[in-house]
Amino acid sequence: RLAARHPDRVLALLVQNAVAHEEGLSDGFAPARAYWADRNPETEAAMRTLLTPETTRFQYLHGARDPNRISPDSWTHAQAILDRPGNAEIQLELLYDYRSNLAQYPRWQAYFRTHQPPTLIVWGRNDPFFTLAGAEAYRRDLPAAELHVLEGGHFVIEEHAPTVAALIADFLARTLAE
Repeated sequence: RLAARHPDRVLALLVQNAVAHEEGLSDGFAPARAYWADRNPETEAAMRTLLTPETTRFQYLHGARDPNRISPDSWTHAQAILDRPGNAEIQLELLYDYRSNLAQYPRWQAYFRTHQPPTLIVWGRNDPFFTLAGAEAYRRDLPAAELHVLEGGHFVIEEHAPTVAALIADFLARTLAE
């Protein structure tokens, strides 16, 4: 949103498992789509499952090449934040508002096509939420974007931090040197 609003302030984009095209949303978004279409106690209950310890742990471990490389501190800390008093209602509002991102996709895609910011995309191949098709879709609008797909899940950086850091450092050194 900020880049589309102020393209002159953007030197480069770094994307890690974040979509800007509808085909990037997996079938796992079906409960969210139902919630967005008709917010009611039943659809809200399905979204509340996203706030449970089991789902938080799943988000970190699903699709990981080696789940043992991911520190339990990651999902334990995330869950502690989710469990704060009153936070469930805040999260439900954020999850409901996520639908506004989909409405922005055409604007973001137009920004990409018009401004062609240098872009590095690092993606976990096995993300249960954001599909590999979503990563590849960026290249329709940004043909020069660099795409690196790693064996991992949604939080690929948790498992591949040194690799991701090296990709970012190299990309920024080349991009910002120009």
